Amino acid sequence: METIKYYLNEKTKLLKKNFVNLPRLEARLLLSKILNKSLNWTYLNLEKKITKKQFENYEKIIKKKIKRFPTAYLLENKEFYSLNFKVNKNTLIPRPETEAIVDEIKKNLNKKNFFSFLDLGTGTGCILLSILKEFKKSVGIGTDIHLKTLNVAKLNCKKNNLTSRTKFINLDWNNKFFLRKIKKINKKFTGFKKFNVIVSNPPYLLKNEMKTLSPEVKFEPVQALYDNKDGLSFYKIIIPNLNFILSKNGYFYSEINPKNYKKIENICKKNNFFNFKFINDLSKKKRFILIRN
Repeated sequence: METIKYYLNEKTKLLKKNFVNLPRLEARLLLSKILNKSLNWTYLNLEKKITKKQFENYEKIIKKKIKRFPTAYLLENKEFYSLNFKVNKNTLIPRPETEAIVDEIKKNLNKKNFFSFLDLGTGTGCILLSILKEFKKSVGIGTDIHLKTLNVAKLNCKKNNLTSRTKFINLDWNNKFFLRKIKKINKKFTGFKKFNVIVSNPPYLLKNEMKTLSPEVKFEPVQALYDNKDGLSFYKIIIPNLNFILSKNGYFYSEINPKNYKKIENICKKNNFFNFKFINDLSKKKRFILIRN
């Protein structure tokens, strides 16, 4: 068998030929996964030879990458807010821009105080768990409609040593008893019925946007991207009921589709929420909404 340097060069050429972005980095990341070594180790051990079994596994994972499998799924890992999260085909891959929700919460709340957080559609748990790592006296509940997704969130919770302050529940916000159930669970978990802070990154893509997804994104769970309607289902259900589950002076943070911000503004005003603001992402698009109760 050949050296690490040889295979890195060969697979970089192959990935480049198949129009994979950052082919050298991708080749190195995937090889480090197969070898169970750090990325840095591959730089320092270019002349080491790999085994036949390692080569065969490397071939398999490279073929998947050529088919545009997301790298995070191949690595089974994605970093978010300086923490590592397990990901798989049942979870949306955490995006760097979503980290802004954690930043905004840190700006508005004192980390030394107690808060109860609710994460709707928790996925990997990355938002909730990142918040709780920062707010060490606080607790949180994450909900998701899919058990397989919740199992990943629970693994990430354990991995980040947050099991005593976190609860994950299999609930669907479309269920008419959802609000009552989540209040009852929170009362039992924290002693309070209402939450101080609610966060979410719900499905918000438009139907026409689903047709133009990048090849990698097409491997992610459709239900985490698109509500099969107008990208507004979540906001139409939750915003009118915020008073029922959000404490007085509480905060509601949600990621939104910038193209729908006017419609979300109308939903707020229609339900007598006037204390809200949109927060821009790095490209100056309205990516988040903050509503104060």
